Amino acid sequence: MQTTQKVSLFIDKGREGTYFDLPFEVPDNVSRIDVRYSYLRYSEKVSASKVEMEEVNIIDLALSDCDGEFIGASGSNRNHIWINEYSSSLGYAETVIKPGRWNVIVGAYKIMDGGVTVEYEFTFTHKERILLKGDLHTHTLGSDGILSVDELTEAARKSGLQFLFITDHNNYFHNNIIKSREDITVMPGVEWTHFKGHVNMLGIKKAYDGPYYTNTLEETREKIDAARKKGAIISINHPFCPSCGFKWGLENFEYDCIEIWNGPMKKAELDCIAWWHGELCKGRRIPAVGGSDFHRYEPGRGIGMPATCIYAMSRAPSDIYAAIRQGCGYITYEPNGPGVYAECDGKLLGETVDYGPDKNIIFQFTRLRGGDVVKIFTDKSNEEIQCTSNTEKFIWEKKIEKVLFYRAEVYRPYVDGLPAVPVLISNPVYIRSRAGGEAHGR
Repeated sequence: MQTTQKVSLFIDKGREGTYFDLPFEVPDNVSRIDVRYSYLRYSEKVSASKVEMEEVNIIDLALSDCDGEFIGASGSNRNHIWINEYSSSLGYAETVIKPGRWNVIVGAYKIMDGGVTVEYEFTFTHKERILLKGDLHTHTLGSDGILSVDELTEAARKSGLQFLFITDHNNYFHNNIIKSREDITVMPGVEWTHFKGHVNMLGIKKAYDGPYYTNTLEETREKIDAARKKGAIISINHPFCPSCGFKWGLENFEYDCIEIWNGPMKKAELDCIAWWHGELCKGRRIPAVGGSDFHRYEPGRGIGMPATCIYAMSRAPSDIYAAIRQGCGYITYEPNGPGVYAECDGKLLGETVDYGPDKNIIFQFTRLRGGDVVKIFTDKSNEEIQCTSNTEKFIWEKKIEKVLFYRAEVYRPYVDGLPAVPVLISNPVYIRSRAGGEAHGR
């Protein structure tokens, strides 16, 4: 949704050669600001032999935010600029848009006799929940991948992803050159890599200071805790992998999410999913994510395979980080794989509903195939629904019970005679009992 404000400003001749502020109000929950302005810049000048266009007014444009921070300037050469958190106009900073009184910095470079009226138009794009598909775990030439940052970004865009984290091993220097595009948000990351385990540190350019290595449990805890205090999202990667699992002990660390699905579905993933479900049943709340761990194209492994799909308030990095931390989404085996939307009393995946006997929980699945099996899990039960034919939409709905959570999986048979494997895993919708209170976290 968009709203627009219009402001007329008269500048008299006496203000020529000065700068001054034109305030405008930015409402709450805005993801983008577009600023347009127009005025009489040229006027006809008639002489005995010809008609010429004379430049009679020149008005420069610049911008500062509600904290007085300078955002950027474009002089008088552009009559339209925009600001957002991941892809602003050239000459303007990528900026978290805060509500409050912003200012156009008006540069009255040249004003004609009698003054000039300038028309300003401010368009605000308001945040609203959208589905975004991305990859949280990729590598480039900066460590042991085969693609450059730009090549990886373009390949992710062509794969149908809307966001991407680049997580080279123990190396964050690529974060200085990543760049979002109009249709994909690219964000900083690093995969802290040790003989005893791998950890993604997402969302900040420099997750830790000094060398990456540690030699003791205490040093490792300090390294991970320091990154978390800096604001990094901490994800424990492929913890049950037989060759590079997390041997430090998951119980020894505070983390924000767990990578339950790394590349092709394997026994290690099934073991991790079983462990995660067991922890949920104990009352823990651990957001689940997936990542391709892309280095090069291999059978069953490509960018966005699997894809982590989130319901975020915008494509701004801060909104993507918030959705990942809360677990507002699901994991699917590829960007065009099956999808799911769940809601109960206005709360979505990753959110908490207060128990009420008259409340319904709804799961809506998309892009299912004949032979798929939909599974709905709680801490007390497991219900299975067999899909007999391809369907673009399937809805499961029932009254909520006094359970800790509801979550979903979709299983698909690929080879006759072999067991079906998960092609979708959702985060839970949590249920809070008024008597029992909220389940404890990590």
